[in-house]
Amino acid sequence: MVKNKQLPRIAISLYFFVSGLIFSSWASRIPVIKDRYDLNEAELGALLFMLPMGALVALPFAGWLIHLFGSKRMTLITLLIYACLLMGISIHMDIRWLSVVLFGFGVLGNLNNISMNAQGLAVQEKLGKPILSSLHAMWSIGAFSGAAITGFLENTSISMHYLIIASSAITAAIVFSSYMIADLPHAGEKQKIFVLPNRGLVLLGFICFCVAMSEGAMSDWSSLYYRQVVHDLMSSTTIGYTTFAFCMAMGRFTGDRLVQSFGHARVLKMNGIFISAGMALSLTVQYPAWVIVGFALVGFGVSSVMPIVYMLAAKSNSMPPAIALSAVSSVGFSGFLVGPPLIGFVAQAIGLRAALLILVLLGFLIWSLSFRVKTGKLN
Repeated sequence: MVKNKQLPRIAISLYFFVSGLIFSSWASRIPVIKDRYDLNEAELGALLFMLPMGALVALPFAGWLIHLFGSKRMTLITLLIYACLLMGISIHMDIRWLSVVLFGFGVLGNLNNISMNAQGLAVQEKLGKPILSSLHAMWSIGAFSGAAITGFLENTSISMHYLIIASSAITAAIVFSSYMIADLPHAGEKQKIFVLPNRGLVLLGFICFCVAMSEGAMSDWSSLYYRQVVHDLMSSTTIGYTTFAFCMAMGRFTGDRLVQSFGHARVLKMNGIFISAGMALSLTVQYPAWVIVGFALVGFGVSSVMPIVYMLAAKSNSMPPAIALSAVSSVGFSGFLVGPPLIGFVAQAIGLRAALLILVLLGFLIWSLSFRVKTGKLN
């Protein structure tokens, strides 16, 4: 029988899993969306711009809403709406409809992300040991599962596929919501809607920017790049992204232990090296097996960067954890805003292979910025 004190961890782990499942169900169907609306790389890049733009718009309000209503309530509500918007993506109308839905998908996805991390930090504090990296691993397992399910349902309509995912997500969210920590809202405390991060948080934000841009590029473009390498439109396009998502999950399961053994800064340096080396391998040796190996290294590279950044941001002395998370994400998640469309525009001009060299540079930046990371309290 599961001990009662472990139930909140199980509940929030499930929420991370479901959130990853929803996002990956969208990301792994991007090639189909591209073909459905007959988009070129630049047009697809512009469409993908809507999702991270929505995510960025949500950030100034995320910490304030969580601080006001509590992370438990916000985690439940945002996940329910997030699942419903997935169904909206499957409705085949016109590109304007899809753009609006993707914008809302970005807003709710990021509100859910900040809410879940705030709840995860509360559970981590209650248990007295680091668990945030393993929670992010559950998101990655969800992403891996979503990509695998998409491969299994490739011949099924997007509408039926997304109906299965959304209904399962809504059911799980409602059933397990009662096990999360009922943190008290702070309605009596005045808190600014948007708080500018201090210098320590800005540094963490830049690291977050680099990894968010890398992860976003892999989510949106890895399937298309793998299809180009295979040169077979009938071959499964999800195997590359599935490998990336699986290795990202495995890296996150070991992230908490690696941080305890080697420290935050050393792990961040290793992450940066893996991203650069993995992407360089995928772009240099254009054989499917080696591309998959490179994607695996990138997955390990991005795995624990975000959990480490969030854990360090929560140590801020100048603002509550939820506000600090929102402040860091305001800097970092602009990587999701500029990354995928930037890859698309560059790919249209000089080719997707050359455009993905940007990820090699991003890995180097993570490595170099890690030398300046301080792991104590952030003032």
